[in-house]
Amino acid sequence: MTSTANANVTHPGASTSRLRRLAARIPRLPPETRGAPPTFTPVLVAYVGLLAAGAVTVAALTVRLPADPALLALGACANFVLAATSVRALSGTDSYWSASIFADLGLTFVAGPIGALVAVASEWSGARLRLGGHWFKSIFNTSDHFLSDMTGWVVFHGITGGRLSLGPGLVAGLTAGLLAWLVNIWLLAIVQRLTQPGLRVLPYVGQNAVSILPYHLGAGVTAFGGVVLVAREGADGFMLLLVPVLLLQFSLLVLSSRTHAAQLQREAHARERELLLRQALEASDAERHRIARNLHDGVVQDLAAIALGLRSRSERDQGGDRLTMLHAADATSEAIDELRTLLREIAPPDLQEIGLTAALDELAEPLRAHGIEAIVEVTAAAEGVRGGALTAAYRIAQEGLRNVGEHAHAARVRICADSHAGHLDLQIADDGAGFSEEERHRQAEAGHIGLRLILDLARDSGGELVIQSAPHSGTTLRAHLPIGSEAAQPALPLEASPPS
Repeated sequence: MTSTANANVTHPGASTSRLRRLAARIPRLPPETRGAPPTFTPVLVAYVGLLAAGAVTVAALTVRLPADPALLALGACANFVLAATSVRALSGTDSYWSASIFADLGLTFVAGPIGALVAVASEWSGARLRLGGHWFKSIFNTSDHFLSDMTGWVVFHGITGGRLSLGPGLVAGLTAGLLAWLVNIWLLAIVQRLTQPGLRVLPYVGQNAVSILPYHLGAGVTAFGGVVLVAREGADGFMLLLVPVLLLQFSLLVLSSRTHAAQLQREAHARERELLLRQALEASDAERHRIARNLHDGVVQDLAAIALGLRSRSERDQGGDRLTMLHAADATSEAIDELRTLLREIAPPDLQEIGLTAALDELAEPLRAHGIEAIVEVTAAAEGVRGGALTAAYRIAQEGLRNVGEHAHAARVRICADSHAGHLDLQIADDGAGFSEEERHRQAEAGHIGLRLILDLARDSGGELVIQSAPHSGTTLRAHLPIGSEAAQPALPLEASPPS
């Protein structure tokens, strides 16, 4: 009797599939655009040149050959990885975060000036791989980081005197972290002030203190812990310091990756919503035009024929029914005029063809016919707007000017339109009676929902509508409607230092 053993064979494709699933779980670094080169000025060049000369001089006077090359190599690799995985600050500013400050100060404190030099060089290499950057910015950033690290090292060793007792070590670490931050932020604040003359330096430093100073203080204490570990375990002790730092950076990477994915999803939803809104508006306009054509070609023509027949009959009839037929013909003509007015409201002119100025002028004509001074001001940028924003602005203006004519008792109304930063801004201001918030609520409860409808229209368009009014003070209506993607914010001339 022959027995056959069944071997469990793993198909190569299954292993590849598992590796792909595992790779898919690894967070991806969000792509970053390269910053624009700085605008050179004599003062800026002189300042950065002086800073670089100072850093080179300090390095030449203090840097000595390493006593432990393995320690420096370990710190350089960690700093490179941390800087190469920098993530944009969640506040939306043009600065980047990484946990490299902890490894940076740690390597400086345990290895001295050569540690600071290696830390700055490896951090610069990682940041350049991740973010690119202009050579001039790199000179400033490396000089700034080296001088701030050296400040922290001098202060730390000045306080501890080479002793590793807990109390003085913690005080020295906190003080060194504070002074390293002060040097870093003020050198950065000066260069930002030189490139942005309108920058308010003290608020800039204060904002940086709230968001970044705690990390420098923590880095100073962590660096003291690194000194203790290296004194007892050598390079292996420094590895113990780097493990939590690398885990912290991985957490930042996961958070940034998820935030970036959520932002992309929000942008996709916004684009989809804008597309659906545009399609709904186009479908609504098409339906209104269809109804208007049917009414014009059917009911209006029938009523016109009836009015003509009544007048013709009245001219032939000299009896008592003549006046009745004339009154009926006049009433039919008035009904035709009212129906044509309604048709113009139901089916506005081809906005994409005539543009915003002509459309607003047409809406203002009935007000002028009733003695209200109506001024239309449309900038060239707003006149070039097309698409859903133009339709929404027309509908909002239509309802706003109808309210002016029916309720405001105004003598003057100004309609202004402008476009900037990817938005169409519409403002309608009258000098009429105005209304209180309580009166507005009463009107809505009574079934007057015109304002509610245009508020919803602005919101559905992705914009906003603000109505300001008070009794005897007129009414101002402001609509802010998106017409496309927001313009990209300009990059700051020089990046803030990561982990900051």
